[in-house]
Amino acid sequence: MIAAPKPTRRISALAGALMSSFAFLALAACAPNVAPPPKVSQPTPAPVITPPVVQAPTTPAEPIDTDIKVGLLLPLSGQQGSLGRAMLQAADMGLFDVAGDNFKLIPRDTATPGGPAAAARETLADKADIVLGPLFGAELKQATAPVIAARVPMVSFSNDNSQAQSGVYILGITPESQVARVVAYAASQGVKRFAIMTPNNAYGRLVLAAYQESAVKAGGTISQVTFYDPKSLDLTQPVREMADAYKRSGFDALMIPEGGQKLRAFAAMLPAFEMPTGLVRLLGTAQWQDPAIATEPALAGGWFAAVAPERFQSFAQRYTSLYGTAPDPRAAIVYDAVTLAVALAQSKEGGDFSQTRITDPSGFAGVTGVFRLDAGGKTERGLAVLEVGGGTFNVKDPAPTTFAAAIN
Repeated sequence: MIAAPKPTRRISALAGALMSSFAFLALAACAPNVAPPPKVSQPTPAPVITPPVVQAPTTPAEPIDTDIKVGLLLPLSGQQGSLGRAMLQAADMGLFDVAGDNFKLIPRDTATPGGPAAAARETLADKADIVLGPLFGAELKQATAPVIAARVPMVSFSNDNSQAQSGVYILGITPESQVARVVAYAASQGVKRFAIMTPNNAYGRLVLAAYQESAVKAGGTISQVTFYDPKSLDLTQPVREMADAYKRSGFDALMIPEGGQKLRAFAAMLPAFEMPTGLVRLLGTAQWQDPAIATEPALAGGWFAAVAPERFQSFAQRYTSLYGTAPDPRAAIVYDAVTLAVALAQSKEGGDFSQTRITDPSGFAGVTGVFRLDAGGKTERGLAVLEVGGGTFNVKDPAPTTFAAAIN
């Protein structure tokens, strides 16, 4: 048998190549399916964090001012400086007696170049809750405007009722209140026919108007009005005129709104012109409250209205013990004004300086007695009626202690 020829190297190489190709194809055919490449997962977004709102630093709040501030207008320098400083002592006395630590007085001098108006504006700039003063009517005219514009209540020490208005109260003891009280009492004692001898000036005419109004209100009549020149040294003519009027028609009471030496001269002359002062009741005002008047025999039995003496005497003794001098009667008004302001401040937290509270019909009580203020700025007072006699003044009719007893 013939052996087959051996393949040449070329054929062997080709066969090897072909077999390798088949082997590769076979392997490829037998291999499993290849998985697709894995999906690339997207990263989860990080949560959005809102940055905190940074607030601008705030200014620390100012502490709340709980002080009650009271403006006090007085002449602390100049011609009336000594009087004003004495009034300031009375204010301090009232502050010490009844006020708490949160009550602050703001004294301002009405005698500085800017005057009362500037002093008032200064207290308002200091946030005054109420203004007390000034002392005189002429000062009040200047100080009123800025206080009214600021709508802050003002309690003046003046006794000039012509300047009373809403928000401006007249705390001084007015001639009108004195006249009304003594006339009402005289009428209750049977006096019906009234005469008056009065100075021919603004004060005299004011007293005359109040006298006429009070007499009519009490059911009486005015029988005679005689004016005299307050500057004249000769008092003969008015006394003669009044005596002649008495001889013609008679009257029950004669008002003489005068004081001092002139009042004593009038009283001494009346009997010389056959005016029977024992039959005619002499009437006066608080100007009569002078030790020299108390010893005048011709005025014995005369009546006038004034602050109850026991109240003022108690105040005067304490004032003297503190300051070494006797107080001017107006010091009692200043003291009462301060204690009134304290009462308003204590009405509720933060104080109540409203017109409703200030004009409380129940009124207030002070060194000068009971008093109440009305919406028009005037003050009604409870005064005593005093009688001249025995070198002193005797209480003829006590001052009322409440307004329920004072109302007719």
